[in-house]
Amino acid sequence: MTDTRQPLLRVQDLTVTFGHHHHAVSAVAGVSFEIYEGETLGLVGESGCGKSTTGKALMRIVEPSSGTIELGGVDITEQNGRALRNARTHMQMIFQDPISSLNPRRRVKDIVAEPLDCWKKVRGPERDAMISDLLSKVGIDPAVYGNRYARQFSGGQCQRISIARSLAMRPKLLICDEMVSALDVSVQAQILNLLEDLKAEYGLTLLFIAHDLAVVKNVSDRVAVMYLGKICEIGPADALYEAPAHPYTKFLLGAALEADPDSPMHSQVLEGEPPSPMNPPSGCRFRTRCPNATERCAAEEPQPREVAPGHQVACHFPLSITRK
Repeated sequence: MTDTRQPLLRVQDLTVTFGHHHHAVSAVAGVSFEIYEGETLGLVGESGCGKSTTGKALMRIVEPSSGTIELGGVDITEQNGRALRNARTHMQMIFQDPISSLNPRRRVKDIVAEPLDCWKKVRGPERDAMISDLLSKVGIDPAVYGNRYARQFSGGQCQRISIARSLAMRPKLLICDEMVSALDVSVQAQILNLLEDLKAEYGLTLLFIAHDLAVVKNVSDRVAVMYLGKICEIGPADALYEAPAHPYTKFLLGAALEADPDSPMHSQVLEGEPPSPMNPPSGCRFRTRCPNATERCAAEEPQPREVAPGHQVACHFPLSITRK
């Protein structure tokens, strides 16, 4: 069945290159994906694959070299000045380090209020009530902690404050960049549960960037796997984890820790280091580490193709897909 839904976010051939000529680094190389309203898309891959750069490019914190980013049908790569500022109110980003993302010289209540003050959305008692409500929603008592500074809070508490700040403008899209990777496991669970509750309450759409495969599976409707600046596989979370179609995805899942040490997944070990993004391999970028690579993989870049409903893979020789 053809999906007739209109995506909230559509990214086409997004490219981000740092440097010039012989010193150019291709951090993101022609990435395309869609996120539908109300869903969570997980973006996973090894460190340095371009996940965070992709998220920052969507916000235009990092300027794309080429490609289009459509939010609600409007191409924001063509916008500048006030038009871009207006577009950014509809999407917010939560960063990896919760402490350094908060202004150490401002009180918590003022940090959360800053977006509202910049846009002069609400004032006076209405503003104060809104800030108190946001802090309460994320588990921070505004009466007790509202006048404290970020340095007086733990990492988990700072991330809660970051979430409250990101919700102040009532965004449609929330980009979560490794938002729980710096937190203890027990705190991670609390933040993820909070995020799920707020997603339902505020009708949020999420791009969840992480390297922890277990976390991504639990929070995502669909998962995109990224390798050396390109998306090699994207599909429904359960289907992708149960039967990965790309060899890299299979190795990535095999590297994840499981409670069962005898799991057959642990027998799959990915050897070698990723190639340099300054000089990526020809054809398939994964071919230098792929046990199934042939001459075709070196000569021809694989294009995404559908191997199951909603499940795409960029591989000349995808792994067999089985469905129950």
